[in-house]
Amino acid sequence: MLLPTSITFACVLTAQLQTEHLGWAWPSIPYDYTRGDVWIHALLASLVVIPVLVLCRRAGARPPSRWQNLAFAVATLVVIRLGPPDAQVFGTTWTAWEITAGLFLLQWPIVVPLTVASVMLRRLLGRWVDRQ
Repeated sequence: MLLPTSITFACVLTAQLQTEHLGWAWPSIPYDYTRGDVWIHALLASLVVIPVLVLCRRAGARPPSRWQNLAFAVATLVVIRLGPPDAQVFGTTWTAWEITAGLFLLQWPIVVPLTVASVMLRRLLGRWVDRQ
């Protein structure tokens, strides 16, 4: 769930910033930042939070509790913030705060629905797996 959410955010954000409309555009800088880089950044951001999610899963009851859902929502937000796109796609003089403010906090119309959809999809898949 985390990897697709991160990639979706990167592509929707890129389209929003380039065209001022919701859409899908791969972040890229010619000869420097490619599709592979988008996938690698999303994967690395996901790997950062997976140990925390595993601990939450072990500590929680089955089926997933509210705390596990909250932990997954926070993990999703962390992955969205840490994952792609690289700030160089939109300018090379970005500070850490400008990246957080401009490419994460101000993008709440994209971030919130993606986070909610990710948590809901996780819950649905969890119920489906439990029935099997």
